[in-house]
Parts: sequence; C-alpha cells; structure tokens
Amino acid sequence: MKLFNYFAAGGFHTSIVTTFGVDFDAYEAIALPRLRDAGCNNNVVVADARMLAQALADEARRPKFAGRRYSVVGAHCAGVFHPKLTLQLGKASGRLLVSSANMTTAGLAGNLEVAGEVTVAEDAMQAAPLLRAAVDYILKFLAPGSVARRQVEWGLKRARWLPATAPAEAVVALEAGGRLAFLARDDTKGIGQRFAEFIGDRSVKRLVVASPYWDHDLRTLRSVQGRFGGANAAVLIQPQAALYPVHAHPSSGAFALFDMSKAPGAASRFAHAKLVIAEAVDGDCVLFGSANCTEAALGTPAKAGVNEEACLARELPAGEAVRLLGLDEVLLSGEGLDISKVPGFKPADDIPLSDLEAKLPGRFELSGDLLRWWPPASLATALVSGEGTVQLLDQLAEPVAGALSRMGSQNNPVSYRFDGNVAPHFAQVRSGAFVSSLAVVVVEQAIHQTQRRAAGRGVESALDLLDDDEASEGLWLLDLIQRLTEAECEMRGPRSLGEKAPQQSAAAVQAQDSRVLPYDEFVAGRRVENGSLASSGSHLASTHHESVRSFLNALIGKRATLDITEVSDEDDLTPNLGLGDETSDGAATTESGDLPPPSPDATTVNLTADAKRQLERRQRYVQDTQRSIVDGVEAFLKGLREQAQGQLLGVVDLLRLRALLVVVLGAGSRKTDLQPKDLNAEVHRRQVLPSGGEASWRQLVGRLLYDFFRDRNGTRAPLIKGLRLESNEVQGIPEDVLECWATCFWAICAMRLDVNDAGASFSVSNSEAALAADLYRFTRLLTQQSLGAVVHDVFAGMNRRYAERLGVSAERIEQVHRTLAEAASVQAAPLLS
Repeated sequence: MKLFNYFAAGGFHTSIVTTFGVDFDAYEAIALPRLRDAGCNNNVVVADARMLAQALADEARRPKFAGRRYSVVGAHCAGVFHPKLTLQLGKASGRLLVSSANMTTAGLAGNLEVAGEVTVAEDAMQAAPLLRAAVDYILKFLAPGSVARRQVEWGLKRARWLPATAPAEAVVALEAGGRLAFLARDDTKGIGQRFAEFIGDRSVKRLVVASPYWDHDLRTLRSVQGRFGGANAAVLIQPQAALYPVHAHPSSGAFALFDMSKAPGAASRFAHAKLVIAEAVDGDCVLFGSANCTEAALGTPAKAGVNEEACLARELPAGEAVRLLGLDEVLLSGEGLDISKVPGFKPADDIPLSDLEAKLPGRFELSGDLLRWWPPASLATALVSGEGTVQLLDQLAEPVAGALSRMGSQNNPVSYRFDGNVAPHFAQVRSGAFVSSLAVVVVEQAIHQTQRRAAGRGVESALDLLDDDEASEGLWLLDLIQRLTEAECEMRGPRSLGEKAPQQSAAAVQAQDSRVLPYDEFVAGRRVENGSLASSGSHLASTHHESVRSFLNALIGKRATLDITEVSDEDDLTPNLGLGDETSDGAATTESGDLPPPSPDATTVNLTADAKRQLERRQRYVQDTQRSIVDGVEAFLKGLREQAQGQLLGVVDLLRLRALLVVVLGAGSRKTDLQPKDLNAEVHRRQVLPSGGEASWRQLVGRLLYDFFRDRNGTRAPLIKGLRLESNEVQGIPEDVLECWATCFWAICAMRLDVNDAGASFSVSNSEAALAADLYRFTRLLTQQSLGAVVHDVFAGMNRRYAERLGVSAERIEQVHRTLAEAASVQAAPLLS
C-alpha cells in the first residue's frame, strides 16, 4: 500500500487523522488535496499537543489551511499521544486505516511502515463495530462542544450505518475467516495483555517482533516472550539505525536477531513498522499499529501503558502472517545476525517534550465574533492576576488588526469579543517574560464553509435557484428549504442494521444524535456576567440551509463582517448573490409597475370585450397571488402545529419562519386596495398584499407571530415552547437564531406603526399589544442582545428594503423596538437572574 494514494478514494465525507508528529506540508500537500478532490471535506487532524507546538514553530512550514479547511487538535495524555489512525466515514460506507505511520512526509512516502485497512460497505457491515470503537476512542480527545467534536458528530449524523455504541470488546468474526480486533489503550488493561487474551490458550511456537524502539533493558520483549511460555523469538531490527539495546541482549540466545533491511523494499528506508506475530500450529495472531515494543506502549500484565496507542489484532491461517508481510525471505533463511557485529546502541535524539509542554498556549476557537480560549493550567495564575494577554496573528504570524474585549470572569474557557474584520490564523499568549508557542485558531465559519463544499445533485440543483440574478422574496424559498431538508436527510444514508426508521421530523432526528435543549433552557445558559455579548456563529452553518440564510441576508444587505479569505483557490469562489432588483432606491424600484402598461385607448368608459378580459386577468393575478401567499401561511402554520404534536421544532423551522415573514413583507404595500378598477391602474408583480383586510400583510404577519408566540392561557401553548436547539457549550445566542428573532421584532413593530396610503394609522388592538409583549417575553433576550449588533444590522437592512414601501418610519420602528425590548427585560429580570 502506498499511503499517499490512500486518501484519493471517493465515497467519504469525513476523515479523522491521528498522529504523534505532524508535518503540515505533508498533510496539506499530499493528504488534504486528495481528500477534497474525492469529496471528503469534513476533516480533522489530532496530534500530540507538544509535537503540534513544535511543528508550528517552524516558520517555513507553518500550515496555510489549518483551522479553516480542517480542524487541528492538540491531544494531551500521561505519556505521548501516539496512535496513527485514519478514519473515513461516508453515507453508506467507511474505512479505518491502522498503521505505524505518522502524518509526515517520511511516514507517507519514506519509511517502511505497516498498515491494515478495515472496510465497511452496504453489503459487508460485519466490521462496523470496530469503526465505532475507533470513533469513540478518538472522541476522548475532542472536548465537548469543540468545533472538532461537532465535526465528528456531523459525520456521525451522516453515517447512520454505524452502531450507536461500540461493544465492550471490539472483536468481530470475519466472513473470510478468523477474528479482527481494534485494540486501543484503556485504563484497565494494556494492549499487550489484551493481545494475549486475543490469542487465548493457543500454544505459541514462535514470536516474531519488529519495532524501531525498545526499552533500554528489553523488559517488554522479555515479558511478551514470557507470557507464551518462553516461545522462540525472532526479533527484527535495523542494525544501521543503532536503536537496538545491544547491551541488554540476553547471552542465553533467547532472542534471534534478523535484519529488517533485507525485507523487500527496505534496504534504503528507515524501518518504522511495529508488529508482533504469535505463530501457533492452528493459526497466526498478528498485532500491528502504533505500539513499539516498550512498556509505555504495550503496558504490563498488571497495568496499561502510559502512551495512547492503537493497534489491530488479526487471526490468519498458520504461516500466513509472515508471507503477507513479506518477511518470509528474512526469516526462512535461518541466517540471523551475529550480536557481536550489531552496532552499539545510540539513542535517538530526545524530543524536548518538557520544554514544549511548558510553552503550550492552550486551544482557541473563533465562532462569529466570539473568541474562546482554553488555557493550560500553567497559565491559570496569569489569568487570575490579569497579566496574561492574547495576541492574534495572521498566516505570517504578524499581528491581526482588531481588539479583544474580555467577556465575563470565566477562566475555562476565557471568552473575548473580537472586534476585527480579518479572521486570524494563529494565537499566542504573553505574560511578563513568558511567550507561548503558537496555537492554531479554528475558525468555525470557515470549517462550515468547507463542510458544505461538496453537495449532491439534489442540493446543487436547489442551490442554483439562489444564483439567479432576478431572485427575490417568494414562496419558492419555502420549497427550496424543503428540498434542502429532504436532501440533508438523504445524505445521512442508510441506518445501521436493526435501526427502525423513526416517524419524526428532522429536528427530532437531530435530537437523537445530539444533546438538544428546550429553548428556555438553551437561552438561560447564555448569560454573560458583565453583559458584554458576542455572536456565536450559526446553527445552520454546517448544512446547506446556510445558503438560504445567506440569501436572506443578501436581500437586506447584511453581509458577514469576518473575512476568512485564503490563498487563491478557484474552487472556493463565493457564489454571486447579487440581486437585480437592488438599487440605490430599492423601494422606488420595487414599487414601479411590473406588468405591461395599458394600451392608450383603454381609458374609455365603455370597455371593449378585449379590455375587459385584460382587466379581469390583472384582477385575477392580484387575487391569485394574494391567495397563494395566504395559503402558504396557513399551510406553514398547519404543518408546524402538526409537527409540534409530540415532536420538536428546530433551527430549520426558524429559517422557514424568517423566510415566510420576508415573503409577506416583500409582498406588502401601504395601499389598502390593490385590485385594479381599470386598465390605467398600476399592477405590481410583487406588491400584492394590501395594508388592510383579510389578505393584508399586517394580518398575515400577525397570524405567523400569533401561533408562534402568543400565550393563550393554557388553551394552546405557543409553538416556541416546542423549539429545541442543539447545545454546543458556546456562549451567546447563535447568529441565525438572533436574525430570525430580529425579523420577528421588525415585523411586529412595523405592524404597530403602519399607515395606509391616505396617511391614517391603524389602531393597535389589545390582542396585537399582547402579541408584541409575548414575542419579546418568549424570546428571552437580554437587552444587550435584543439591542445588540446582530439585531441592529437586521433592522437596518429591513428598514432599507421594506420601510418605505410599507409606509412605516424607520426611526419610529427603532424607538418602538427599544421600548418593547426594555419592557421585556424588566419583566424577565427575576426569571433570568
């Protein structure tokens, strides 16, 4: 197997690579392009934290795409983080590569390594529990709520063939014969002991052991041999590497040494492979992967090793292991090495792990304008004293423009509001004379953009509608959201064997996969002690629904403020969301007549038969378009009410609510009667909802908000009570949720201030006043949130696009909103304290 070609296979959306040392050039130049070209865009790299810091210290080899096209995580453990796994998940298949190779150029294309591939396909699912065990092992090193963990959870939602949990012992029987086990470190037994249990009571006649590194006194090699009754041991070493402790070699001849360099293709390569073969009369058992023949890796019969390791154990027919591994030529000749001619032991250069540990900066993630920092324990004192400062850096490790404002007093994580326009690549901590090593800043927005890079045909055809330069508000948005929802469900793939198809909404399915909270509980944990708030990204961001959200924001001129521009890549060009109907005077342009002008002679009192037909067609157009929007609102509310019966509403339902409100507002007019009375009357293609009557925009906005927010004294709970949101342990309200609430706020304020075409105000009924109070009460935002930057930006955009055409004052809308927000905050204070 050529490892560098391994990543080019298609059919996978997620990859997770674990490694001790990391070479960013190797990953970004060899692995990542192949993964992305094959449609695998949800990628995570987990490396030993100290080795990650060492790699980032090399100015010439710093990563270009870390934290943007993939997450990178520094793992901590008692020894060293040493597993070498590549796990890939797809809609209907998966595979696991367990090897001895690090994610380095030498590991991928230089060293002599050993690797084993475990594959799962629709017609071959027996090894699925092993992949589940590998997922669970990796999850131990990904902090709950972190971007990387959510990436893995995203992949799990789209790989439903995986078992929900791994068995206690990850051992499966293969159709081809024999057993296969995934053995990773746990706290109860060492890998060596678990391999011995895998072998069972077989009578082992010979051990074959290969390892580049050994205990200085060979105690683990002796222990392994002792577990099998002192079986003959063939030890494969590479003499020229001088890494075998010759001084500890037994004079009894218990170990026969053989030259690994004589294996095919090994003469000029460093032998980095690690394996143990236990040969018995009735079959071979092979252990291979990351574990050297050391106590730190394999442990002892009494305790686990201190290193984090991962291996495969495989049963094969007798004599087959040596042949498959190409070691028969080395061992069958019977010509062992003369110990007196083996070069003396020269230990490899020590890696300054302690020095690297002392300079670790911790972990950084940027979600929206919320920067979170998980500092190491060594910097806790600096945090308490206020001496520690965080500096954000660009790709060249130069300072990024923008200020950091500390939020609250929590120290794990420490939260900052980032006031800048360009997303950082790295972060560094300074405290007095102390300067930390660099840390990658994982930019959540960029990770989600990368996740959405590849789409199925159904998604692509749906998203094409958003690229239409003439696209504007319309019921087509609801159809598009539904198509994307169905496509997202389809991309999740088949369920695992025995899993029943639930009769539930997409939000309910999400609830099974992730920890979700009722909205009240979700928002209750989003307080910040000093009231300084930051937005925290979008819950839609990892799905293609984010494109609809971006379209709605483009309609009102709200643009993302964070620049995550990378080096030029034609595949990453932002789609053109320019709208043909947006000009410097959007309202006037929209209010212009859209239907063909009447003929010059159509002013006569006695209309001709043809003129009557023209007028009737115009009247029917207005009536039918009004009816389609009214029916759309009723169908939406009916669907939500049915869905809310024992099921859940989710963030996609908020997107639907926002989209439908925008459709209604976009079709609204200040006129009380839009029916043309003669052919001289203007008929507008989009403005078809009057300001008064049953089909008015005010009536439809009220209907939408009434069902969602109005508390009817126990007769029917408002729909918001059935809303559930995924908890990711990030402070702040997600920006997409705030944008929906802001749209609701603007709409209710516009209802209260609307005037007709004669300039007369509509009276605000008691019911409308109560609805406004409930809306602000049930969204449960702090004043700083409801009057914050996200809501302000939405209001500004809504004012530009809709205020003039609806005949409302933008200034008065802002005043009414502030009054309602402050009143709701006062009422909610006891509940939120």
